[in-house]
Amino acid sequence: MGLEVRLLGDIRLVSGGSVVSASDLPGPIGRHLLVRLVIDPFPIGRDRLVDDIWGGKAPRSVDSVLNATLSRLRSALSALDLDGRELISSAAGSVNFNRPQDTVVDVELAHHHIDFALRDLRAGDRREAARRASISYSIARRPLLTGIERDWLDIERDRMYHVERRSLGLLAEVAFSSSDFDMAVQLGRELVRIAPYDERAHRNLIGALRSAGNPSGAVKVERDFVARLDADLGVEPSAEFFGAVAASG
Repeated sequence: MGLEVRLLGDIRLVSGGSVVSASDLPGPIGRHLLVRLVIDPFPIGRDRLVDDIWGGKAPRSVDSVLNATLSRLRSALSALDLDGRELISSAAGSVNFNRPQDTVVDVELAHHHIDFALRDLRAGDRREAARRASISYSIARRPLLTGIERDWLDIERDRMYHVERRSLGLLAEVAFSSSDFDMAVQLGRELVRIAPYDERAHRNLIGALRSAGNPSGAVKVERDFVARLDADLGVEPSAEFFGAVAASG
């Protein structure tokens, strides 16, 4: 019996017909702890786990708090008809989430689909590439543990952000190559919204706007991009950017 784990957005674990949702877990610390354990396929030392969860501000009785939270987490996960003590094990100063066979974690699924989408696109299978990229995008755009700020979370969020960008970029590219210029513009606008300094994204959006019959919109995107780079970063687009924009016109 496999296990489906959703860490992004509303946390949820599904095994067979049983479901454990975020509200079933032992509070914010329990949710944070579960995500930290699941996202790393290897055992995590207790000291590192404490630092990742409490960020250098651990309570004096942190060992007792950690043990109690792990115990409550195991009890909550037992609702999946799986042994919570086997799912989360502690040994030799480390804690590990032992994934059952056929476990699927959404974070990893997003990476998997965008990697294969790029392969499909190179092979000329635009439909399959778009299908996979759509799945990847729908996963990667969800938030990870909203309201909690930790260094390890910044790293994971950045990874998902790059998956989101790659997925949107691929979807926009497929739309453009399929002559669906309105969709290419829609996707391109979303991409430059989340990647305001990305030259390639702006260049492609400008090309899509021109192909969609909106040259004034293309000019505005170019001017806004140049102004944003100057105001925010004190730089200007590369010569390659201007060359590509001129060529697309």
